Amino acid sequence: MTGEESGACQCRIEVRRLTGHALSLDYEAVGSDGLQHVEHTIATRSALHVAASELPDVTTFRMTAPGRYVSDGSPMPMEIHASWDGDSLTWAWHWSHPGGSLREQSRATAQPVR
Repeated sequence: MTGEESGACQCRIEVRRLTGHALSLDYEAVGSDGLQHVEHTIATRSALHVAASELPDVTTFRMTAPGRYVSDGSPMPMEIHASWDGDSLTWAWHWSHPGGSLREQSRATAQPVR
């Protein structure tokens, strides 16, 4: 994992099928200062419902294009960009402070362990 906000980190992402139309994603990032990010996400066909250590409540991100999810009603602009190419999962957080430019702040790339 790497990014402007996160720096270099190690990540663990565990994906589980919940139903025929929903997945759960548990994501942890650990850097030189210890645990940096903890996230539990429920992914449906059209949205992500995210509980993360940096967010005060569960935040819904609506899909606006394949792999692009934009937050509903958060205090600052936020997006998650997700992709799966058959070999690796990429999960990138984009945000800005109010009035700033939205940009990628962290990116995790994980390969499956079976």
